[in-house]
Amino acid sequence: RFYSLKVAPKAKATTAPAGVPPHPQDLEFTKLPNGLVIASLENYAPASRIGLFIKAGSRYEDSNNLGTSHLLRLASSLTTKGASSFKITRGIEAVGGELSVISTRESMAYTVECLRDDVDILMEFLLNVTTAPEFHRWEVAALQSQLRIDKAVAFQNPQAHVIENLHAAAYRNALANSLYCPDYRIGKVTPDE
Repeated sequence: RFYSLKVAPKAKATTAPAGVPPHPQDLEFTKLPNGLVIASLENYAPASRIGLFIKAGSRYEDSNNLGTSHLLRLASSLTTKGASSFKITRGIEAVGGELSVISTRESMAYTVECLRDDVDILMEFLLNVTTAPEFHRWEVAALQSQLRIDKAVAFQNPQAHVIENLHAAAYRNALANSLYCPDYRIGKVTPDE
């Protein structure tokens, strides 16, 4: 009994490699000449996360383009000037990474997660998705049904439904805009918006 424990080689406890601080460093902020603010934190973890936050939430929509931020949230894997939809999806999956998009009324957050050695690969996809989208008409048209499904799934959660209704009742300005495309705008959101 427990024979494998007796014959297995004994593992020695190892210490952290020399020169590696045991604690994370402080958060650093850098402002580039173009106004982009970069916040970075070295924590010596094997996985890395990069987030790009854009001031493009639903509060910046008007009656002519309601639902555009919802479509943008779903359009993160569409064709860009630098890569096809297939290349983006396969490239991220090939390194075991993940691209996610979260939107609030204030902003949209594009986040990639991967092993720290693969950050350069995913950074290229992140930049393509956020700065060089193509928005082909047929790809945007294919997303229209997904808008309806995404909204229905979200409203199965009573909390999401309550929060949306509270914002609509509490505010009479842009903060009343929903995070989800209104039903009358589904099918009318175009690539030109």
